[in-house]
Amino acid sequence: MLLYFFVVFFLYYLIVGLFILGWHHAGARPVGISKPRTEFISIVVPVRNEEKNIANLLAGIERQSLPKDQFELIIIDDQSEDGTVEIINKFIVSGNVATQLRQRELDAKHQKSPKKSALSMGISEARGEIIVTTDGDCRIGDNWLNSMLDAFDQEEVKFVSGPVALQGSNQIFAQIQTIEFASLIGTGGAMINLSYPLICNGANLAFRKSAFNHVGGYHGNIDTSTGDDVFLMQKIHRSFKKSIKFLKDPRALVYSDVEKSLSSLIHQRKRWASKWNKYLLPFSWVLPVFLFVHYLTFFFAIVALFIFPHIFLTIGIMILIKFVADYIFLKKVMNFCKLRLNISMFLLCELLYPFYVVLFGVIVHFGKFTWKGRSYKN
Repeated sequence: MLLYFFVVFFLYYLIVGLFILGWHHAGARPVGISKPRTEFISIVVPVRNEEKNIANLLAGIERQSLPKDQFELIIIDDQSEDGTVEIINKFIVSGNVATQLRQRELDAKHQKSPKKSALSMGISEARGEIIVTTDGDCRIGDNWLNSMLDAFDQEEVKFVSGPVALQGSNQIFAQIQTIEFASLIGTGGAMINLSYPLICNGANLAFRKSAFNHVGGYHGNIDTSTGDDVFLMQKIHRSFKKSIKFLKDPRALVYSDVEKSLSSLIHQRKRWASKWNKYLLPFSWVLPVFLFVHYLTFFFAIVALFIFPHIFLTIGIMILIKFVADYIFLKKVMNFCKLRLNISMFLLCELLYPFYVVLFGVIVHFGKFTWKGRSYKN
């Protein structure tokens, strides 16, 4: 039994060590010293029922330090049922950003993947060689576009994954989500830096339109409701080696809000889980499966502490090393995201997370999930 625990924990230490190495490998980009770039950018934003959030995003786009004649904004409304369109139209009239608002028509072909349909529509009309995407509920800094543009400093760069962070209240439910999401962004960035682009987030992406067209856009993944971000990244990775970059630049940070309820969190996790076994990289299933096994083993290790007191010291040391490794990694990522890692909240997450992973690892694969007021099968 001890040998089993040792092997699983040791493999976990190696993985977290690789994450730390991968995160450190990129290094923070120098700020404000890059040469001016002249490429035209098209910001493509699909929206649905974002009347509570869209004004923040539009204000952020209007504040961009990049000259207004160097970018355009294309918004595709996906049948919003609130005041989203009215807010956007007011922005178009009063703002000074070249903006197009398009309506996505309902069609049976894209019923399972309306976001990919909306993105495809916007990208097809984009004038820019560089496409930047975000979501209607995001908040951006004034130098966001400049940072994303700087990332394409070499022709071989075809796809850029930008950093995303969650913000919420000081309540435990919100803080747990913030810490967990930081671990996902850190993992995604580290894996890209290690030349194995496993995950990214559609709230902050950029890619060359020529590369998008070369790989056929979202063709081949249209039957999966999510994955507009990951599948595109991995398709471009297969066609253009060493073309994926993680942008470790604080100017590029995009912020979004935590889920407000347990029910909405469960539906979000079901949505995310709907694509994990469809990744295009070889052996992409190994990491999520191993992490599930590791946290199940952690749960068993806690139980073993009480049943077999003679192994208390050995198991305790294994768990302590895990805590230290996790803390080092999370501290680095959250410092970059300008978020504070509270030690007591970190320890609470470390104790709760194994139960969370095991529970969600099972329930997310059953039943339907809702997204933007629509229901989808997992």
